[in-house]
Amino acid sequence: MALSTVLFHPINLMEPYAAGSTSRRSGSPDWVLLHRSARFSDLQNSTTVKSKTRDGQAVEVSFWLVHPPGVSYFSVHCPCLNEDDFASEPCVICAEAALVLFRVTLNIPGNWTSTHHFVYRAGPGEPALHLLPDPNPNFAVSSAAALEFGLLPFHDEHYAVVFLNRHFTKYGTWHFVVDLFSSKDQAWSTKLAFLGLLSDSVLELLASHVSCKQIVVGSSSLGWVDLLRGILLLRNPSDKYPMIEYISFPVSRPCITVNEGYTAQRFRDVACCHNLIKFVDIEFHDRGCSRDKGWKASTWNMNIFWNEWRPRLTVEVADILVHPSYDALLPELRDHETQKVDLRKLITHTPTLSMYEDDFLYITCKVNDEDHKAWVIAVDMKLEAVVAVAPFPAKQGNLMPVYYPCAFPKHLNITPGLDVANPVRKYFKGDAAKCALEILWTQDWLRELDEWLEFEGSCYTDCILLDCCPVSSLRFNIQSGSRICFL
Repeated sequence: MALSTVLFHPINLMEPYAAGSTSRRSGSPDWVLLHRSARFSDLQNSTTVKSKTRDGQAVEVSFWLVHPPGVSYFSVHCPCLNEDDFASEPCVICAEAALVLFRVTLNIPGNWTSTHHFVYRAGPGEPALHLLPDPNPNFAVSSAAALEFGLLPFHDEHYAVVFLNRHFTKYGTWHFVVDLFSSKDQAWSTKLAFLGLLSDSVLELLASHVSCKQIVVGSSSLGWVDLLRGILLLRNPSDKYPMIEYISFPVSRPCITVNEGYTAQRFRDVACCHNLIKFVDIEFHDRGCSRDKGWKASTWNMNIFWNEWRPRLTVEVADILVHPSYDALLPELRDHETQKVDLRKLITHTPTLSMYEDDFLYITCKVNDEDHKAWVIAVDMKLEAVVAVAPFPAKQGNLMPVYYPCAFPKHLNITPGLDVANPVRKYFKGDAAKCALEILWTQDWLRELDEWLEFEGSCYTDCILLDCCPVSSLRFNIQSGSRICFL
């Protein structure tokens, strides 16, 4: 199997082949790992769409797409607002099929904020951006509760947005309330969810269920995933009395939990492709997750018609093959005795399953905890081999999930010749210094450069600017040229 040369020829991130991709269209991936937080930029491409907030503020959103394991970005621009007018960075809540739900929170004088939810629809037809009306004037969703949103696409252009809310009564009982927005009716409805004949132990789990992501199961069910407890499955949310079911995981809770300062997202992930639910669990051989001790990753599959999990694959990190060509980028991982790259030396976090029915696993990792650069490695578990690697910026000591798997790119109706991956692609054939200058002339990246210069002084080592920009896949082509610019 041919290895991806992402690390040495970053333009390949925008070509048809990348790990886990089945795209047949040059330059446009079928699915992406989308960074959850937006960047502020007025750059546009063929994905750019416009809308307005409830207060009439113009909002533009654009997507900058690369194949996995590269991390894609989206940008938001409000022509009449500055970055200080945002209470927080716009962020992705969930995504499904052609749809992406994200939120924009603005500051209001008097220490108030105003939150606006938008649905980006990649197709059918031209991309569109829809402002989601609030169910009622008192509707308010915290950043944590936002994870209770779910997106359910229908076979036509319409969709439902579902907000699952747990209501506790003064008598100590509780029930689930479903708020559902229909794009066809342009209206919200509220209904009670039916818990069915669930056991007391399951009800106890549901009472403390905390969602970290959402999945669509089959064609008409939504699942809210708690990676510690299981999947809360809402059957047919458009029905008058939608029913809640519960799917437990094939293995017990991880031995390392929040009590040790970790979340289950460091070890587990769930994905669904049509009727197939996929689950991965990483088991560290040392309770403290220390490097050099090793780990193993195991996957299970469950078809919604099986009613059981079936083991799929297990791979030990020590058995994962790494092509020697990756040595130049990760020399710290070379084992002096075997003269091979040893992945056990990486700090490993947050496995992410492919969105397709394959055996690709994407793992976020760092060489050192204090590094500002992280890596996403694509592992073919069936071949037990690393097939692609891509860098992305990460805060010191933080490797919590920063990207969300999204399938909307394959629904984009992109006119041949238009570039959604890179606004400066036309400079690839030019010299590196010119390409670097074109990037640095944008306001957002100059701000990043100023921050870096203030921190590092005149000693240039590795420009954070080039690691953070939406076209970060260019950086290996232009790094030599950019050094000339700064020295």
